[in-house]
Amino acid sequence: MGPKESRTNLIVLLRKIWDEVMLPIVKVLHHDLKVKPRSRIWLCPTAAFTSIPLHAAHPSRMKADNSGRELCLEDIYICSYTPTLSALIRSRQTMKTHVTPSFAAIGQSEPGAGQGTVLAAVDSELELVHKLIHPHVNFTSLSGDEATQAGALEALRRNTWVHLACHGKQDRDQPYHSRFAMRDKPLTLLDIMENDAPHAEFAFLSACHTAVGDEETPDEVIHLAAGLQFSGFKSVIGTLWVVDDAFAKHVVEAFYERLFKDLEEGDMPDCTKAASALNHATYAVKNKVPLEQRIVFIHIGV
Repeated sequence: MGPKESRTNLIVLLRKIWDEVMLPIVKVLHHDLKVKPRSRIWLCPTAAFTSIPLHAAHPSRMKADNSGRELCLEDIYICSYTPTLSALIRSRQTMKTHVTPSFAAIGQSEPGAGQGTVLAAVDSELELVHKLIHPHVNFTSLSGDEATQAGALEALRRNTWVHLACHGKQDRDQPYHSRFAMRDKPLTLLDIMENDAPHAEFAFLSACHTAVGDEETPDEVIHLAAGLQFSGFKSVIGTLWVVDDAFAKHVVEAFYERLFKDLEEGDMPDCTKAASALNHATYAVKNKVPLEQRIVFIHIGV
C-alpha cells in the first residue's frame, strides 16, 4: 500500500470499521461494563473479520465542538488478539512458571532458492535488537549460513524469547505449509507446531504475512503467529501484510526500548507488557513510518 490513493482508501476503511464495528463495542465497554481507559482488551474475530485490522479502527475526524480530534480505539484501549479463547486461557495458565530468560534473534537476509529476494536491512535489525536487549539476558544471534530450518527450530526450542527477521509467506491453499524463509529450506507452520518449545514465552515475527488467516477456513486461524502460540509461545507479535524492512526497524527499536525500559539487573523481562509496548511504539514512530506500516503489527496472546 504505497500510493497516496491506497492510503486514502485505508483511512476510509478504518473509519468504517470504527463507526460500524468498534464504536458500538467501545460504548458497551465504557458505559455498561465500566472498563477503564488504557485497559487491555482482547479481540477474537471470526469469519471475514480475521483479515480486518480491527485494532486500527480510527474515526479520523474532529470532535463535534472542534476541540480536537476524536480518539481512536488504540487511544482508548490496548488491543491484543487471540485466535481462540482456549488459547488465551492456556497461555495465561502456563505463565505461572518462569525460567531464566534467554533471547534468540534469527535473521535470514539471503534465503535459499525460490524463497524470496534479498532483505538488505535484516542484519542491521539483528544488531539493533542485540543492542536493545538488557545485558543480563542471555543473547544468541543466528543469521546467514547458520539460519537454517534446523537451526531455527533448535533456537525456538532452547530460548524463552525469539525475534525472527526474514521473509514470511502465507500459503492459502495449504495453510500448514505457510513458512519462514531460511538459508536451506523453509521453516513451515507444521514444523513449528510439531516443535517442542517447553519454555517459550515471547516471539516477535518481523516478517510478511505472519498473522493472516486462511480464506477458505477463516475461523480456524492457522497462520504463522497463531502457530507459534499453539506451539507454546504465550505472547506473539505478527504482521497482517507485507512489511518494508526499512520501516520495520523503527517499530522494532521503539518496541524493545519501551519493553526493557527501567529493567534492572535481576529483573525478569515480562512478555505480558508486549501489547502495551507495541501500542507505545506504533504511536512513537508515527512521524517516521507511514500508516499502513504502523498498523501492520499486531499482538497476539497474554
